Amino acid sequence: MGFLDNSTITVDAILTKRGRQILSQGGNFNITKFALSDEEIDYTLYDVTHPNGTDSYGAVIENISLLEAAPNRQAFNSFLVNQSLAGAKVEIAQLNYSGVAAGTDIPITPTTIGGPAEDYTFNIGNTNIVRFKGLAGAKTFTGKTVTLVAQSFGTPSPNATTQIKVVGSETSITNIITITVKTDSGGVGDAGGPETMDIPE
Repeated sequence: MGFLDNSTITVDAILTKRGRQILSQGGNFNITKFALSDEEIDYTLYDVTHPNGTDSYGAVIENISLLEAAPNRQAFNSFLVNQSLAGAKVEIAQLNYSGVAAGTDIPITPTTIGGPAEDYTFNIGNTNIVRFKGLAGAKTFTGKTVTLVAQSFGTPSPNATTQIKVVGSETSITNIITITVKTDSGGVGDAGGPETMDIPE
């Protein structure tokens, strides 16, 4: 989200992929969280020696072009909040899994570097491809760590891919895990079809 020139648009906001999905489905869409940032501002440009006086001290800063809002943050850079979070990031040992066989466990243990100890919200893009172990029917889970289980499906061939969004509960920093599961020769069902949330893994 970014504040723009007040002669045209006051606020520029974009939705995450999940937000756009909910909006497109005509569901009950309510914004519960948003982030503000001033990461495009270089405060060293504030010039108290400007010859035109105090009204011109911040002239250069006020004329800086603003960055486009970003839906998925990989790091936190803002002067609007506690600077102890500057440069913080959510690290995950492995971000890409390919050729995973059906039934394989995938443990995910994030760590926040440069920030507070926190829980994480894990959101599965497609539960036909992976699910939370021991949490049948859940698309989202919040905790310190989680284990995913690769699902069995017959199509598409040779594999199907989904993403897991990991968001820090305190920092709101996001990281994305991509998982590609191989089609099971004895599997049934279409990984791209409707998600059957009531079937245990």
